[in-house]
Amino acid sequence: TYADDCIVQRVIQHKYYIVATCDRELKRHIRKISGVPFMYLHDHRYTIERISDAHGTPRV
Repeated sequence: TYADDCIVQRVIQHKYYIVATCDRELKRHIRKISGVPFMYLHDHRYTIERISDAHGTPRV
């Protein structure tokens, strides 16, 4: 969507954001961007996923 593309472009330009979303598609896009953490709700709790590496997979 336009909003997702706008968020992704902003995060690519300025990697000092934490993206908060429950949208699966947007999370998939954000995981591909190195250095950007994101937050979402899971089982009624906030979860912040670690910053992804250059390959788009979360660090453990």
